[in-house]
Amino acid sequence: MPVVTGLGSGLDIEGLVTGLINAESLPKLALFASKTEKATSLISGFGEISSSLASLQSSLTALESADTFGAVSASSSAETFATVSADSGAAEGSYSLEVTSLAERQSLVSGDFAATTTQVGSGTLTISLGTPTYNSAPADTTTYSSFSADSSITAISVAISSGTDTLADVRDAINAATNLVTASLVKNGSSYKLLLSPTDSGVATSLSVSVNDTGDSNNTDNSGLSQLAFNSTTSNLSQVRAGSDAAFSINGMSLTSASNTLNDVIDGVDITLLQQTTSAVTLTLANDFSAAETAVSAFVDAYNSYVSTHASLIDYDASTGIAGALLGDFTARSIADMLRTELSTTIASATGTYASLSSIGVEVQTDGTLKLDTTKFQAAMTADRDSVQAIFVDRTSGGSTLSGLASTLDTLLDTFTSSTGTIQDRTDSIEEQMTEITANETEFLRRMDSLEELYRSQFNALDSLLAEITATQDYLTTALDQLPGFVQKPKD
Repeated sequence: MPVVTGLGSGLDIEGLVTGLINAESLPKLALFASKTEKATSLISGFGEISSSLASLQSSLTALESADTFGAVSASSSAETFATVSADSGAAEGSYSLEVTSLAERQSLVSGDFAATTTQVGSGTLTISLGTPTYNSAPADTTTYSSFSADSSITAISVAISSGTDTLADVRDAINAATNLVTASLVKNGSSYKLLLSPTDSGVATSLSVSVNDTGDSNNTDNSGLSQLAFNSTTSNLSQVRAGSDAAFSINGMSLTSASNTLNDVIDGVDITLLQQTTSAVTLTLANDFSAAETAVSAFVDAYNSYVSTHASLIDYDASTGIAGALLGDFTARSIADMLRTELSTTIASATGTYASLSSIGVEVQTDGTLKLDTTKFQAAMTADRDSVQAIFVDRTSGGSTLSGLASTLDTLLDTFTSSTGTIQDRTDSIEEQMTEITANETEFLRRMDSLEELYRSQFNALDSLLAEITATQDYLTTALDQLPGFVQKPKD
């Protein structure tokens, strides 16, 4: 409920108190508001600068990698027969590929089982991977005469216990024991077969399966767990496909591979064989400068975006009187100066034909932005790709690492944008100032509240005093009017 004042004297006490408080507080509150607005504007401005510098820093990732400048395009004249890809730095060239046969994974299949729940038998399966020799007479290429296990691969032991020895259990036990062999069940009409295959193709990953049949103590008969034996003495499984190596030629040179993916035939080149060829397939490798141009262009765009952001934040529009949030700010100016200096400083890693940004077509414009001359850049890449790369990418010389422009800028930008960088330090300082401003304003408002109470108390006391004086005057006037012979002089 508002306090009613001035009843005794008719004074506008609330108006007087409000006027006095406003006269003392409004200029100070305006100063607090101005300081807060300025601090908020600075934080916002540094946020914009930090964001643009982070984008610039991101653009440096590709420029720090030699792969960007050594990119190679690879193409196949018949991708239904073979595909090709190339690592950065692979040599240019053209190759003629002919495929005689593809590499195959061996497949071994069991006899028929009535159901997946049919019990096979208990014991231990020992599966080895290696190279078989096939029986040749009479034209037998489905059974082994001998088997040479790969000494680098430990034989796989699979225990099959009684009670958990169904066809499905055996499959699951094999798959759980190794990732070098795949076991699966195939339905054949109303019955089921167990299919075994090595994970990898090639002759040298063929399977030999030996059995320790604890069910009937006979490891070779075609009953119990020994139904799954397949080795140089027992062939209870049937080989429906032999493991084989791919046979092909490159530029007329006959070659073989255990895999249809050839990643070591040509240095830095991966070839995938898909099917037997009917005519030669041409594989073409060519330098691809588009990745490097894209990376440099992205850097130029990111830097120009920063320059534009910085310019708008330090600008002053005389026609409107509006100043940028960072006008005259030392930190913002220092960041811009250091970046400009770095772009014009001698690059430690540079070597060969080109040693500066301008020499490869990256020119500084009068407004501080960069411009990429793509024709000049492509010419430089064609003439001396390694020299262009050395401008941006670190290189080693005499046991020392010479910093390229990309990593140098990356390190510099870290000093600006990291959690302990210049911008964060400045932002923390401004936030501390805002906290202090808020505390000072709160204390000032508290004092104004106290002063307002004091003013109101004093004016109310004055009001009471005036009321008493008025009451005394009225009393005296009345008393004098009642005196004999006293005539009050009329008021004008």
